[in-house]
Amino acid sequence: MKKTAILLIICIFTLVTGCKKFDYYQDNPNKPTKATPALLMTYICQHIFNNNPISAAYASRHLTYYERPNESINYNWNRGSFDNYNGLRQVLKLEPLVMDNKNYQGLVHLFRVIYFAQMTETFGDIPYTDALRAEQDGRTPSYDKQEDIYEGLLQELEKANSLLDAANGIIDGDIIYDGDANKWKKLVNAYRLRLLIHLSKKEGQTKIAIKQQFQTIISDPAKYPLMTGLGDNAQLVFNTSDPSNYYPTAGHLSVSTLVSLEQSFVEMLQKREDPRLFSFGDPIAGKTAGVFANYKGVDAGLSPADQQSTAAQSSLIARRYVDLRNPVNEPMIFLSYAEQEFLIAEAIQRGWINGDSNAHYQNGITASMAFYKITGTAVTDYLNSDLVKLTTGDPLTKIWTQKYIAFYMNSGWEPFFEQRRTGTPTLRVGPGTLNGGKVPKRWQYPLAESQYNETNLDVALKRQFPEGDNVNASMWLIK
Repeated sequence: MKKTAILLIICIFTLVTGCKKFDYYQDNPNKPTKATPALLMTYICQHIFNNNPISAAYASRHLTYYERPNESINYNWNRGSFDNYNGLRQVLKLEPLVMDNKNYQGLVHLFRVIYFAQMTETFGDIPYTDALRAEQDGRTPSYDKQEDIYEGLLQELEKANSLLDAANGIIDGDIIYDGDANKWKKLVNAYRLRLLIHLSKKEGQTKIAIKQQFQTIISDPAKYPLMTGLGDNAQLVFNTSDPSNYYPTAGHLSVSTLVSLEQSFVEMLQKREDPRLFSFGDPIAGKTAGVFANYKGVDAGLSPADQQSTAAQSSLIARRYVDLRNPVNEPMIFLSYAEQEFLIAEAIQRGWINGDSNAHYQNGITASMAFYKITGTAVTDYLNSDLVKLTTGDPLTKIWTQKYIAFYMNSGWEPFFEQRRTGTPTLRVGPGTLNGGKVPKRWQYPLAESQYNETNLDVALKRQFPEGDNVNASMWLIK
């Protein structure tokens, strides 16, 4: 009996201590088990700013890819993604953790605006007011009108500007501005200018005070600070500490060997003798670099087979974008000082604000050149050339053209969205582009919406597009 009791005690002790050991080894002391504001901040910054621009570069005709048909190349677009709602869920997790920190609160608004703006510019109407509530009450979200979404986003940016202040302390986990709230504040206001310019076709036709909001920001720099140079660029800087921190196209064989500059883009740069061409692409194989005649693009309107047949005598994308020996390359820009200056120059040309449009226009070009280490007389001569200076030709077209050039391999889908708004430049179409020779204007809604939120999706489609969920349909923003 005593032996049985002793054995029972030993078994119980072994079981209990064994469980403790098992539980102990389930916890990794080096791995966080609870989200913190700093961790969420880093994740969200990475998700927003590490945005491989190459598909947008194909669609915008900066580049062309000819190995096989590609959605961005042939314009045979189909459904887009609601992946930004996954990013918004992380912002939703951040919000209750930062109720006592105004800087983080301001960034919650900014991040929400960025995610929602990208989606409404992709599809048109989207869930905004009711978004992300399904986990709380199980509702399927209704779709807000694009006009209402923009009104709400601009209000959120106003709130973000009022919350962000260096006096509120350093922002931990910030991999963009190293915790500097003032630089984030500048981005908030520059981004607001971008959204207001997106609304240019609606000036005087909407409840949103587009021109007045632009005037308010420009007229009060103390309250609404803006970027003052390249050091304020909203960008992600890469490093070599881990492959996940490499430039996104580093080491991509297909990008290295099957991606050329597009013909129209090369011709645009050659006509203006734009030295940025030498940073964007390589010369034709066997030719000397730095000579304009030694660069040639591939016509993206051709079929992939015809593009391949001409590719041997073309300029491939510059090696620095693909070279694994230097995987840092250049920062990934989300919104630059150069873009801000072009936005202001356009607003002056439109009569929204007073000022010297040429000064801001030249600031934009000079900043873009400086990003590629081009300075001095090369810039001065370029600014004074007939095809560049604003005193000849249509000023708006010149502003849009320079912005388009400055967008090369940065700013995500912004170059495509801006070409959609302005029509500048004309994008090549042809036998290989499909879609009836048309450049699409939007993406179809994700299939999951028709499966799980059909009623609300149907209401939104009938309200926006009589032709149905069509990639060639015009959303409210560009009508």
